[in-house]
Amino acid sequence: MHTFLLALHISAGIIGLAASLTALLVRKRRGAHTIAGRVFGATVVVVALSTYALLPSAPEQWWLGIIATATLAAAAIGVYLAWRKPVPQWYRIHLVLMMSTVIAYVTPVAVQFSDGHALAWLLPTLVGSPLIAYRALVAARVLPPSYLVLMPWRRRASRAVPPPNAEARTERARTAER
Repeated sequence: MHTFLLALHISAGIIGLAASLTALLVRKRRGAHTIAGRVFGATVVVVALSTYALLPSAPEQWWLGIIATATLAAAAIGVYLAWRKPVPQWYRIHLVLMMSTVIAYVTPVAVQFSDGHALAWLLPTLVGSPLIAYRALVAARVLPPSYLVLMPWRRRASRAVPPPNAEARTERARTAER
């Protein structure tokens, strides 16, 4: 039974990681993003349940149950926000929660490939957290998307992101003209 649970856990993790990367790379609209998101959400449940089932065979790793619970909660709230859109800032919160769960999927891969090196436990969070913060600032329109910064010729008037405090600067200019 232990071998089956471990194989289920690893398989669901691999599928979930692939689905999460797909959801991150495609356009955020109905279609590929929502399908990949549903697959990812299902794998989060399978990975968490298999973690709970595997814990009795390795009680010294009890803290993995806490990580599984936190990951499951973040994914559940992220999915709820995407379905219901209950608050005005739902997209940014959804983005942060779902990208945080991706860190929880990348970390065990890094740990396995590094033979459990301590840095592998920290590196996904150290790299992922600034990326999550950047993406949340882009979603809040505080920063322009990277492709607008790196390739200004791609900027279109209809989709151009105004610089921070553009309205305040425009108002000050009008006031100065008077």
